[in-house]
Amino acid sequence: EKTHFHLPPRTFHSVDLAICSPFLLPFFNLTVDNDLYNSDHFPLIITDNRHNPTNSYRPPKYVLNAANWKKFTSLANINSETIKSSSIEQALSYIVKTIIEAADSSIPKTSGKRRKQNKPWWNADCQQAYKIQRKAWGIFRRYPTTQNFINFKKSRAESRKIQRLSRRASWRKFISGITSTISSRQMWAKVKKASGVSNSNAISVLIHNGQTISSLKGKDPKNPSNYRPIALTCCLCKVLERMINRRLVHYLEANKYLHPFQSGFRKGRSTIDNLLALETDIRLSFLQRKHLVAIFFDIEKAYDRTWRYGILKDLYDLGLRGNLPIFIKNFLQLRKFRVKVESEFSDFFIQEEGVPQGSVLSVTLFILKINNILKQLPTSVRGYLYVDDLYISCTGTNMNFIQRQLQTAVNNITQWCNSNGFTISTSKTAGVHFCRKRNLHLDPEIKLYGEIIAFVNEIRFLGVIFDKKLTFLSHVKQLRKKCESALNILKVLSTTAWGADRLSMLKIYRATVLSKLEYGCTIYGSARKSVLQKLDPIHHTALRLCSGAFRTSPVKSLYVECYEPALELKRQMLSLHYYFKIQSNANHPFHDFKLRPFLLRLQDARKSFIPVFFTRVHVFLSDLNLLYLHVTPQPKTNFPPWGIPVVQFLNPFQTFIKSDTADIIYQQIFIEHRQEYNDFIAIYTDGSKSADHVSFAVVFPNTTLSFKLHSSCSVFTAEIAAVLLALEQISDFLERKFIIYTDSLSVLESLKSFYIHSHHHPLVLNVLHLLNKFASRDFNILLY
Repeated sequence: EKTHFHLPPRTFHSVDLAICSPFLLPFFNLTVDNDLYNSDHFPLIITDNRHNPTNSYRPPKYVLNAANWKKFTSLANINSETIKSSSIEQALSYIVKTIIEAADSSIPKTSGKRRKQNKPWWNADCQQAYKIQRKAWGIFRRYPTTQNFINFKKSRAESRKIQRLSRRASWRKFISGITSTISSRQMWAKVKKASGVSNSNAISVLIHNGQTISSLKGKDPKNPSNYRPIALTCCLCKVLERMINRRLVHYLEANKYLHPFQSGFRKGRSTIDNLLALETDIRLSFLQRKHLVAIFFDIEKAYDRTWRYGILKDLYDLGLRGNLPIFIKNFLQLRKFRVKVESEFSDFFIQEEGVPQGSVLSVTLFILKINNILKQLPTSVRGYLYVDDLYISCTGTNMNFIQRQLQTAVNNITQWCNSNGFTISTSKTAGVHFCRKRNLHLDPEIKLYGEIIAFVNEIRFLGVIFDKKLTFLSHVKQLRKKCESALNILKVLSTTAWGADRLSMLKIYRATVLSKLEYGCTIYGSARKSVLQKLDPIHHTALRLCSGAFRTSPVKSLYVECYEPALELKRQMLSLHYYFKIQSNANHPFHDFKLRPFLLRLQDARKSFIPVFFTRVHVFLSDLNLLYLHVTPQPKTNFPPWGIPVVQFLNPFQTFIKSDTADIIYQQIFIEHRQEYNDFIAIYTDGSKSADHVSFAVVFPNTTLSFKLHSSCSVFTAEIAAVLLALEQISDFLERKFIIYTDSLSVLESLKSFYIHSHHHPLVLNVLHLLNKFASRDFNILLY
């Protein structure tokens, strides 16, 4: 069969060859397409006879956008009496059956068939032009004359022109649709399509109580070991896991069982804590002209090799008895998984050890198991953990002393790992010798499992590259390279005549580029000015793309036009935010950090040395006249997860839209409300903030109290402080019924959503504590 069209003589030839092994030959068919598709070779189509037609089938999914939620709500009516009188298995089956039946009746499903992926720019004109081209080709194929060939080339050129114009118009329309009027979800869906981000996974894994999808680790996708299985258990199971996890975390944190140098997935902690600890130790060692040697460990398949019996043993040693450890035991045992490719499944395999990745409980259980590893270190060696990212360091003037101490620490760590089922990777574990001395000094020889640990000049730790001189030059260069690549999406979306609008472009810039520049800037921001200036062109280029300004526009005008400060000011602001975050957390390891007097004198004497983070922040505070500003630490909450704060709210205005409602209607509603609650004593609170003043006032029936706050406080602080003062004054009254009126909806929302937010305002906690105290004394206090 002819497979090649030779253009000059307009003849057809058979020159293509397909080679196959004899074993596979019976399973394949070879056919030749009759269309060139703008080439000179006809496509060879190879089909597999073993192909299962069910591979093109996808499980139906609910179309949530077309759901009848009122019908679903009425049908998904779960009878509490049926649940109470049934066993756990029967109750679970009843709930699942009720929800699924309600969903099937009120939410439509997809057909399950794979839709043909048509080009978004393909329209009727393209279809008609291509049809004419195909017709001309068919005529020429049957009658290969010169005139027929000319007609074919004309129709092909016309079809290409129409497709090119349609593709261009469709792209401009698509990009111009990214505006501030669409939702964030729609905007990011368009951005991902424009940048070619794929949302599919090639491999997924199923377990007996749920489904697990694979997540690529950013490595070679052809290697199965580079996929991380993420568990997708059923929603009811996740709700129960979240309840158990919240109680377990509360128990661990309240009793201070977790090591203070473990920063992973803990409230008020982050990766910056460990980065700050390392940078501070290095800066202090440089200041004292000492050596600091750090070793960064990599635990092989940490989650998959976690010792399950060890987890249960640790729970028992912490004094946990009863249902919680029993649930965790049942949660971990008899877990099965199987691999899925398209619609084909492998056999089931039992997961003997480890915790399921992606599960709500897994992180807490893993942190609990690895918690004691830091207790194996000698007193002269410091160690920090972020989940399974461990590093240890030792400072000194004598390298032999450092080598002995670190070798002892490594031996203790390996011995502990052998006893608890963990394995440290010798190939990925590395060390760095941080030192600014110019004389010759060798790196220490430290062995791990009999192999010498490799020492490198720089290492990436929690997303920041630390070099042995702590210049952060390598980190800044790589960060600039990554940001330049991320700027391409802005270049695609912006043109002078069409494209996304300014607000959408700024949102995309802040999410895709500025977030990279901001991460770790409190740490690498200590680099020299000449190093940090390498990042400024990225910021300026992005602002020009977002605003459409000329390349010669002054950068200061770009800052004003886009409401974005310079990167230097941004780094100072984030450093201050992080400093105040540390000061508000009394359990933070750096909460009470202070340099010893001799280090302060040494720092004043050696001006060429870059100071530590806290000294740098004190300079910023001094420039802003905030050096003596006191930050109230977040108080310890007395509300366990199973205890609910007693808060009563009244809001008769919530059904009215303020812009569409006259003032007289609000006044009439309030008068009716006061008549209904005339036996309650009314207390009015308010807070205000001006350019230089912050104050609040509380109005009682017979007196008015007003106070002034620090000018740096927010208006929310003023509003919640007024409510707190009102509650404190109520304790002196003999009456038991009160209504506190506040015009701050954010205060009421903060009191309502106590368990939703991970960080709480200290005054909000104080208000909740007083409300609970008054409730126990038979007070009836309403918030309006």
